[in-house]
Amino acid sequence: MRQRILQWILNTFGTVYVLIERWVEYPDDSTILGMDIDEDLQRMSRKNLCRYMDAVLPQKGFFDIQSTSKIRLGCQLLREHKELKKRYTFGTPTDGLEVGSPGDYDF
Repeated sequence: MRQRILQWILNTFGTVYVLIERWVEYPDDSTILGMDIDEDLQRMSRKNLCRYMDAVLPQKGFFDIQSTSKIRLGCQLLREHKELKKRYTFGTPTDGLEVGSPGDYDF
């Protein structure tokens, strides 16, 4: 019962967030945390970005999942990208990050 109440609260606040977020003007997103962002992605709205994710992921529903699940998915995609980069970039050092146990990243 407690989890249902907490989920309802999160969903309610999430809906309010999405409604308010439509009118927010974001700063220049050409680079986010040191990663260059393609121009077409910079111009997309939150809804269009979620639709894009639905188009490229194996299953639809990106817009509807919770924020933590989206972050977890992003971490998984980056991990797989890093592994592919490591495999196909011969003679180039990687960033030195190694996969550890989940507790290694608790700050």
